[in-house]
Amino acid sequence: MLPDGVLRGKTALVSGAGSGIGRAVSLRLVELGASVVGVGRRAERLAETASLAGEGFRYQALDIRDRAAAGAFVAGLGGLDLLVNNAGGQFIAPASAISPRGFAAVADLNLTATASMIQAAREGLAERGGRVVNLSLSAPERGIPGLAHSAAARAGIAALTRTLARQWPGIRLFCLAPGTVLTEGVGEELPPEQLARIVAKTPLGRDTSTAEVAEWVAALGTGIADAVSGSLIELDGGSGLVAAASLNESEQA
Repeated sequence: MLPDGVLRGKTALVSGAGSGIGRAVSLRLVELGASVVGVGRRAERLAETASLAGEGFRYQALDIRDRAAAGAFVAGLGGLDLLVNNAGGQFIAPASAISPRGFAAVADLNLTATASMIQAAREGLAERGGRVVNLSLSAPERGIPGLAHSAAARAGIAALTRTLARQWPGIRLFCLAPGTVLTEGVGEELPPEQLARIVAKTPLGRDTSTAEVAEWVAALGTGIADAVSGSLIELDGGSGLVAAASLNESEQA
């Protein structure tokens, strides 16, 4: 949808750039002319993204949960036009089976570490009137059986996005919430037949592709939606309009 070169001269930072949505976003931003810095825990996966992206992509192995290292790296980038907070993860389990340690680990990665990334990038974003896109889950506020820890964290990110949009008027912030994205990681968590049932339950009866997520992130990065800030945008085939599909069918406790 976007014209060639629309992001030329822009600098973007993408977390979780070594696979799935993060890789697709990085490749599309480079394709549109942006200079992209990708971070992630696994250098070999980032190198694979770099081999696909060619010029315009550089990377650094980085765990965003390491506050000191992440903060220093982000601050060292200087001016920043776009921050894409894609790094995240969770495990599927009934709420009664999630230990305090497991809950805290998921909340840290998906909420507090991401919040630290935004805080570290604030000065560089303000310098250029930059934009932040936080990747989330569809309709986290309604609850997602099997993902109590992640739903709570993602709802927190949506609230943080709205709050910072009020407090930092020079920076646009968006929360983009895809529905079921059939990445390699999702395929490792759920069997194909269960994923098919979840997708079929959406009003549009379809999943969300990584290419669609990448195009939306890129569009938000261009400034096309600068009349909007703080909003949760659901790119989910309408799944936010129906009861959340169960991710754990054996136990709902």
